[in-house]
Amino acid sequence: MDELKTLYYHIENPIDNKTKWNKLLNIYSTSLDYEDFYNRIIKKHKTDNKISYDIEDKKTFCLVMWSIWKNKILSISEDKLREYIDSKDFDYDVYDVIKIVRDLESVKTYTSLQQVLTNPSINRYFSDLFDDFNHKVLIYSDFKVKKDNSFNTVFTIKVDASRLYKILKVYINECLAQEIPYYIKYSEYGKKIVVNIYSTIDNFKKNESILNIMKKENYNFFYDNYDLLSGNINNAVTLKQKDFFNTYQYQRERTLILFKSFDSVIYEYILNHFNTLVSFKDGRMNIIEYLSCYVMEKVVSLFVDNSIKSSHEYFLIANSEDLANLKKYIKEKLSSTMRDILKERLYLKDENEIITIKLNDNKTIDIKVQTFLCGIRNLTQTLISKDGSIEKAFRIRIRNECQFLKVDYDKFCLDQGFAKRLFYNKEKYENYQKEIERIHNDVTKVQSFESLISQEINQEARDKISDSMKELKEIFKIEEGN
Repeated sequence: MDELKTLYYHIENPIDNKTKWNKLLNIYSTSLDYEDFYNRIIKKHKTDNKISYDIEDKKTFCLVMWSIWKNKILSISEDKLREYIDSKDFDYDVYDVIKIVRDLESVKTYTSLQQVLTNPSINRYFSDLFDDFNHKVLIYSDFKVKKDNSFNTVFTIKVDASRLYKILKVYINECLAQEIPYYIKYSEYGKKIVVNIYSTIDNFKKNESILNIMKKENYNFFYDNYDLLSGNINNAVTLKQKDFFNTYQYQRERTLILFKSFDSVIYEYILNHFNTLVSFKDGRMNIIEYLSCYVMEKVVSLFVDNSIKSSHEYFLIANSEDLANLKKYIKEKLSSTMRDILKERLYLKDENEIITIKLNDNKTIDIKVQTFLCGIRNLTQTLISKDGSIEKAFRIRIRNECQFLKVDYDKFCLDQGFAKRLFYNKEKYENYQKEIERIHNDVTKVQSFESLISQEINQEARDKISDSMKELKEIFKIEEGN
């Protein structure tokens, strides 16, 4: 456990990595909304449909997986089989499968294996350890691993596709040698394969050691792997944690924490610094003027360039046919109401909600909340360069959001439960054990006293009873004279 604590301290907190932190801020400052922020961090690239792994390596690997599966299915005890059937993990046809497999000749070629797997029942049970569908692969060490919720820590490596199955073979052999379960997930497409290796906390250190040694011995097969939301253990191995392998939920939680924190802090800062000067369109102006200009440009662009409304109508309101005068007119209308608009704390509203600006002749302009917020987000880097306290405020807010969602702020890639398991549970367990021992000793003393008083009384017995009485007084905290 002490080794695991040491490893915990060496896990990178991704938001403490200056490069990652600055990238997150850059993405935020130009994001239209949360979904845009999320998608740009996750970087949903087009799928590379090319297959680059070594075909012969995979065939050999499949034969290894068959050998592992065969040994497991034939070694299951009768009691274990009934347990699997009762839990609906197996059907009764497993008995037929076991008989067929037991009577099979040794499967030594990939062609023979394919022939065996044409049996749908055998193929179904084989997929419980090696599930290969449309080049998306799941590998389990046992039949119930896929339902084991303790596998909640994810190591990620990025490997050369041509060496994929050699690397997997080494990893699985190490797991078998060290008798630790494994759960592996990856897609075979592309030249660089991202492999997710799941671990329980109990086997966390062993998995880290295996991957670290593999990386050192096969360094030219591993690519640098930097994920904005994951913590690096080294340049090739990253780490994140989420129950039930729900990567989507993990990503949503972390990005939402960041986005909400950035939005609230930068907005509240602006509310208290309206007179701060910023640059916009080759000029310097205070924040109210800047936001009025920014929103005006967006509004005019919409109803003039995209003809959302009749541009002629607005030119008439401005008493001008000149676009510059129209912009000036709308900007002045925005400037006169901007402070009141901002005091409504728009970051708490739906971004599609409408803010209505009154013009003359009973005319109005409808502007989305998103337009104002985008203008505010665009100021992020400028304001940070002027006032370093903003980043400190970001981190304070992130800490609060982490606490609410049970995310470990000190290791943003982990949940609080990981640290609690390391630093709190053991101490609680030891205290619990001490308390159990104390109670046991107290009970023993009471039982001894009961035994003494049931015996014939002599001087020796009286002395023992006297000593026992003192112990009992201590147990029940009885003061002299009471």
